[in-house]
Amino acid sequence: MYKRYGRRLPLNHKQGQILALMSWLIPTITVLCAMLVHFIGGARTFPIFISEADHPGPERIIFTAGLIVTGLTQMLFAWHLYHTIEPEKEGMWTVSVVLGLVVSFHIILIAYYDMYDHIDPHIYAAMVAFGGGIVWATLGHLSLNSSSSPGAKLRKTGIAISLVSLVIMIVSFQYAVSTFDATGLTTEEFLNNAQIGINIAGPAEYLVVGGLMMALASFGMDLAGNKEGSPTDSEVVTDQYEE
Repeated sequence: MYKRYGRRLPLNHKQGQILALMSWLIPTITVLCAMLVHFIGGARTFPIFISEADHPGPERIIFTAGLIVTGLTQMLFAWHLYHTIEPEKEGMWTVSVVLGLVVSFHIILIAYYDMYDHIDPHIYAAMVAFGGGIVWATLGHLSLNSSSSPGAKLRKTGIAISLVSLVIMIVSFQYAVSTFDATGLTTEEFLNNAQIGINIAGPAEYLVVGGLMMALASFGMDLAGNKEGSPTDSEVVTDQYEE
């Protein structure tokens, strides 16, 4: 086994599986609940961008708390994957985990920089999270032996969906923005003027997120199929006292 940088997390196989599940289940529940509460409270229209649910009120509490927990959980998951799965390409695998940590941190930034009061840093953080997430999944996929990877098929599907949807989202939204002068507009006025593009970009964003959740789930499948390489409870304890 190739020696990894740093220490592995003190998790056995079952605990690692729970972490893998939480990496995609927490953001999924967060987005669905925050958007549901936002629509019940009176969203400006439909479809909307996901981050529009980060609106002052109970939906902001759900959105912010959920994404902070998501970022922390995905950091732990990226680190656990790095130490648990044996890749074919070690260097690329190391780069992928670093990128995974960066992406996870930017998810926390999205929770902090809402689009209503901090639109520019919000867009930056979202683009790093989306684009970086696709690259993270792609590098991780290329690092593994796809012929023996249980999650390879699901991961390729998720990556393809996210990549195509991200391009559609950016192009459609930028086209709509180019049709009017945004000077002096509030965020809500700006979004209303760009709604013709959001009609396409909004659903595309949902697919970007859905594809990334598929990629995370696919790594969980690889983790499940790697039980032989996972530490037992006694090995986890012993590892903490090794120099």
